[in-house]
Amino acid sequence: MNEKPSYYAIIPADVRYHEKLSDGAKLLYGEITALSNKNGYCWASNDYFSRLYSVSISTIKRRLQALEELGFIKRIVKYKEGTTEVEKRFISITPEVKNEPRWGQNCTGGGVKNEPDNNTSINNTTTTLGEPELINFWEKNGFGFISPKNREDLMYWVDDFKKIGSTDEQAVQVVKQAMSNAIDNNVRRYSYVNAILKNWESLRLTSLEAVTAYEAQRTQRQKSKSTSRQASTDVYHNQGDVQDEDLPW
Repeated sequence: MNEKPSYYAIIPADVRYHEKLSDGAKLLYGEITALSNKNGYCWASNDYFSRLYSVSISTIKRRLQALEELGFIKRIVKYKEGTTEVEKRFISITPEVKNEPRWGQNCTGGGVKNEPDNNTSINNTTTTLGEPELINFWEKNGFGFISPKNREDLMYWVDDFKKIGSTDEQAVQVVKQAMSNAIDNNVRRYSYVNAILKNWESLRLTSLEAVTAYEAQRTQRQKSKSTSRQASTDVYHNQGDVQDEDLPW
């Protein structure tokens, strides 16, 4: 990609102080402004942003989605003629219009005029859902001061569990339980919490009750395996004792 950013990035006040935007999303907005040409759009790929900020592509997608849902950017996809294959993706900055919301205004590069405000989508965004509770739990239980990236990732986990069927409260409690499990194992690192959540998500455990039942079964299986191994060891040693007694010396 030959696109090069300008020296300056612009992050207006309504983006900087928006309570539903993570710090990462705000920074990404600034990067988009730095990359935007005179027509007000850039064509940087998700992979480019992912490598630039050392985060996953899914994290970049979520940040872009948050910015788009709140009306700060528009994404326009150009397909190859006669196909559904994407040729290029443009990201345009929506202009700030005095006394009017950004969402639905004419956008440089092909926005839709007078598109209705998607209040449901905005009101249901989970970027900050449960954030005070989870951050308070994190910092009061020995994980240390939470970094902006870890804070953002925890909120994205809440969003992910909602997508597979959790309610708002269930999603928050599942993420909180993952931190509790990390504490029980004396491993207070985000990477450990992340691994737990990945496993639970793959198993589609959408509530604290489901998580508790699964963990109880897993613990029982581990105990059974341990007991079985110990029994095998005891049999081996007993056989050894008998053989030693039979030796002539």
